[in-house]
Amino acid sequence: MTVLDTRYVSRVRMTGPARDGGRRFNRSAPIAPSKDGAVTKVQQIRERIQCGTYAVDSEAVAAAILKRLLGNEEEAG
Repeated sequence: MTVLDTRYVSRVRMTGPARDGGRRFNRSAPIAPSKDGAVTKVQQIRERIQCGTYAVDSEAVAAAILKRLLGNEEEAG
């Protein structure tokens, strides 16, 4: 087999127009930003991380992980 050989035959598009006339994952309208302040909170956290002032409470993280793990076991049982 050489590089110029066609290994796969290109498929012809099925007959008929596209269902919506657009691309498969095309959005019809842009998504409006959330009004609950989540975007500004994320921006503030990013700025704090860049400045080096963001601190993580390791005990709170560990407690949240344990709560989630133990909560999932109770629901499954």
